[in-house]
Amino acid sequence: MKPSTASFISYDLRPAKQAERRILLDFLKCANEAGIPVSDCRYVGMGATKFYDFHLLHRFLGIDRMISLERDPDLQDRAEFNCPYDFISVVRKTATEFLASDLDRRRTIYWLDYEDGIGTEITGDIIALGTRVMPGGFAFVTVYGDPPGVLRSQNDLERLEFFQSVLGDFSEGLTGENMQNANFAATVHHVVQTAFRNAFAPRQDGEFKPLFNVQYQDSSPMVTVGGCFCTPEQTKKLKERLDNDLSFLSGDQLYKIRNMALTERERRLFDLAVTKRRSNSAQANKLRSIGFKKADFESYKNLIRFLPRYYESII
Repeated sequence: MKPSTASFISYDLRPAKQAERRILLDFLKCANEAGIPVSDCRYVGMGATKFYDFHLLHRFLGIDRMISLERDPDLQDRAEFNCPYDFISVVRKTATEFLASDLDRRRTIYWLDYEDGIGTEITGDIIALGTRVMPGGFAFVTVYGDPPGVLRSQNDLERLEFFQSVLGDFSEGLTGENMQNANFAATVHHVVQTAFRNAFAPRQDGEFKPLFNVQYQDSSPMVTVGGCFCTPEQTKKLKERLDNDLSFLSGDQLYKIRNMALTERERRLFDLAVTKRRSNSAQANKLRSIGFKKADFESYKNLIRFLPRYYESII
């Protein structure tokens, strides 16, 4: 097992990851407004030593029953030391071990935030989620979006053979073109979506629609897929709320959080430009004059509420 990246990467400055967390938080708020109560759910995630998502879910949604899974033995003591709330239990298990032994039948929000590339362990955990998530519960999975390990040096056909032999039905419909580096994140997205659909297909007490589909990159490309297991009527109401509040999360399509690397002065102009009725405002024209394009304005308008601001302090 490779060591957790939390042992050698500082996660304090990850704007794309933080934006994804805030979008997921709004996704859950939309579910709450659609009649799927969230605050009384349990949360199972992977807090490492920072517990960022745990802070957000407690502060903004009031969730106070939480479990953080820590599989890296070298980080377990630090994780327990840095645990911010007494109601968080740090459990020394992998996701696979936890899902196999967890007998709690409360509605739960699962966010399995892996650092690993797609493989049988992850698809197996998704299948396990299909039997564990209660009606009104949620499941999200984050996976590394580049070719993992040995696949990096292989050609497209060799990668396809690996997918077909190792992932079986989850790779149905994929071709050599899907294995190209430029298309790999979309291929990972396809496999994870397929695994979710297969995992919940036998259930008769609800439906699972993977309405949360996000790709982000701070250092490595990552893909997150998830949704709510609920009644068709609740799914319809949730989709209506998402169309209104998070319209860029459109159906099954993968939404990519763009890294715009803006200065604070540029952000002030963007804040004004994307909230004005006129597209040719003085602020928008100034941004165009220094090289920003239509796609930049569209991305910033989507992400204006979610992008964090960082400030340097010299002591």
